[in-house]
Amino acid sequence: MIRIRSANQGDATAIAALHAQSWRIAYRGILSDQYLQHDLDQDRCTDWQKRFANPEPNQYVIVAEDSDAPTELLGFACAYGQFDIEVGTLIENLHAHPQRKKSGIGRMLLRHIAQWSLDRYPDDAMHLWVLEQNTAAIGFYQHLGAVEDMQSIWDAPGGTEVPEFRYTWYKPAQLLER
Repeated sequence: MIRIRSANQGDATAIAALHAQSWRIAYRGILSDQYLQHDLDQDRCTDWQKRFANPEPNQYVIVAEDSDAPTELLGFACAYGQFDIEVGTLIENLHAHPQRKKSGIGRMLLRHIAQWSLDRYPDDAMHLWVLEQNTAAIGFYQHLGAVEDMQSIWDAPGGTEVPEFRYTWYKPAQLLER
């Protein structure tokens, strides 16, 4: 059975490893090979250590795990409430283990974040940024009712510039109904 719980500092290494694994697969050909092969693991490790050592007051990190094997991280999400005056809560990260994609983990994490955001920031929308070439994620977000409402360029690690889209749920409660 899949269990969602709040993450803690002890989860930082596992989250960083899954984050790197996810990027290495999804962003091959998008981010530089140098970054993906040599810098990614340390970059993600440093990032997650900082996030847990000095969390923002509006930061919320959750993990999905198998209740029968809690040492196996199945996914994670990180959100920041009231991040943007127009589109509210930012979903900074949403990752399911690559071998567990299409098993409902991403949807569970997203619903959990939606409930958290609605409980604390009831008037806020929710949004995230997704790379233009990440068509699988775009399809997932569209299927769950998000709408593309902005385009930008991400100055990605490793020196690449990558087109990205902002997807927004203007009524996050709809995620709880789907």
